[in-house]
Amino acid sequence: MVDNKLLPKLSQNLLEILDEDEYYDITIEVGNDPYVKVFRAHMVILNYRSPYLRRILSTNKRKNDGTLTNIKLPNILPEIFQIVLRYIYGGILFLEAYDISDIIKILVTANELSLQELIPYLESYLIENKTNWMEQNFNLIYQTSFESDSFSELQKYCTNLISKEPNKIFNSPNFSSISEKLLVSLIQNDNLQISEVQVWEYVLKWGIAQNPELSSDPSSFSKNDFNTLKNVLQHYIPFIKFHKLTSKEFLEKVLPYKKILQKELFKDLLKYFLDHDCNSNKIVAEENSIAQYTLGNLYENGEGVRVDLEKAIYWYNEAAENGNEEAQYNLGRRYRFGIGVEKNYTKSFEYYKKSADQGYLNAQFQLGYCYSNGIIGTEVNKVKAFEYYKLAAEKGHIIAQNNLGILCENGEGTEKDLEKSIYWYNKAAENGNDAAQYSLGRCYKFGVGVEKNEVKAFEYYKKSADQGYLDAQCDLGYLYDNGIGTEVNKEKAFEYYKIAAEKGHSIAQYILGVFYENDEKDFEKAVYWYNKAAEKGDSDAQYDLGRCYESGKGVEKNDIKAYELYKIAAEKGHNDAQYKLYENGNGT
Repeated sequence: MVDNKLLPKLSQNLLEILDEDEYYDITIEVGNDPYVKVFRAHMVILNYRSPYLRRILSTNKRKNDGTLTNIKLPNILPEIFQIVLRYIYGGILFLEAYDISDIIKILVTANELSLQELIPYLESYLIENKTNWMEQNFNLIYQTSFESDSFSELQKYCTNLISKEPNKIFNSPNFSSISEKLLVSLIQNDNLQISEVQVWEYVLKWGIAQNPELSSDPSSFSKNDFNTLKNVLQHYIPFIKFHKLTSKEFLEKVLPYKKILQKELFKDLLKYFLDHDCNSNKIVAEENSIAQYTLGNLYENGEGVRVDLEKAIYWYNEAAENGNEEAQYNLGRRYRFGIGVEKNYTKSFEYYKKSADQGYLNAQFQLGYCYSNGIIGTEVNKVKAFEYYKLAAEKGHIIAQNNLGILCENGEGTEKDLEKSIYWYNKAAENGNDAAQYSLGRCYKFGVGVEKNEVKAFEYYKKSADQGYLDAQCDLGYLYDNGIGTEVNKEKAFEYYKIAAEKGHSIAQYILGVFYENDEKDFEKAVYWYNKAAEKGDSDAQYDLGRCYESGKGVEKNDIKAYELYKIAAEKGHNDAQYKLYENGNGT
């Protein structure tokens, strides 16, 4: 006869043995530095309660000299081992007293110490009492359950939850932190009771969550954004069963992310969804302007289908009529430049206007540009230009920011406001606009709207010049030439003058002419650069070229040619040229 009423006393006595400082013959170092704790215990109890500890102790034979046996358990937390050690002695475990996360750690420790009777007890307790917590922390439960084959009940729980109630995992606040292994297990499961398009959306959600800087709207993605998401999801996309999607789901949910798919996969999917069911595809597209616009793109670029500009424009028109602002902008650009349609400025303006009125950034900028320059059927209207540039600039359009700075500086379309001008130049310059960087350099050089600062002027000219901005390259040469904002450096000056001159900058060409005439005494090269600048209408170059023809320096003497050049320069108000004509009238 067994009377369980007697067991509590036995348990109490065994725990008293553990708590006493006498009779122990083993010390156990638990944990890793700096969190290590030493426990005292009795080999005979550990030997019979834990098969794992029995194996460890078998390699540490008791010494007859009274020296204590010492073992180390670095992979176990001291606070968890203390709980398990008291269970080993007393057979008692009050789970309600512990956090659920600690119970998971107790389970793992029980497995490590081969306390096989404790594992199913802990699993049952968790499954019967803590399902809400486990659903919220499914990633931890899943990872733990597959660490050991001993956790069979937890494995069954995880498998059932994945198959029957996957939304509890997908909608968990911790979904974005689930492991890659769990994600693959989820999307590979053939018994998953959610639609495949939902699987696709959750995979995207997980991928975007791994890169918090990514937007949830693919229309705002840059090329780098798509590449980032593609790299994150490249191992998971092959498990998506795209053929289970409807045409509508494919057009609405997959096509916006086409750039993260492998080209061959994308072509196969297009062939399946567009060619396989044309009538269904047309019905779906007619319901959705995004799908219509996407189809236009596909037919225009020949992505998975034959290039067909007529079909592309058809779908762009359908999308535009259904209010798609990107399609409206696309058509505005086509009618403006005659791309696939006859030029029609009236239609171009109408489509730009429709798109801009819906807030489409590029359309707002283009309307500002049209009003500023009086093109595509509009008259110059700086007020309207200012309005549309401002809309685009406030949304981050870099060129609009620069152009708004110009209008504010010149008082066109708005009151002259140098402070606002500098503000918008700064915005554009910070975003890398070379023209704005040049304008800021000019403002700092001459103290326009800011305190004069030649060092800052040099810095902005340099930034702009390094991006290839022609005026900045010429002016940077001037700064080096004269030591403005930097030390005098004639070699650098010549370098930037030459860069600008070779790109057709007339002032730089003239300066090179002067350099070759006065410094190098290379009159032929001087004439070459004077001629280049003169052809672009530079009156100084026209005068000096006339002088070379008159004297025969670097070119055959020709008084008639000299007179012609003097006359051209004089008509532009060049004083020396006017004096030359008055002085001798050569060639007349």
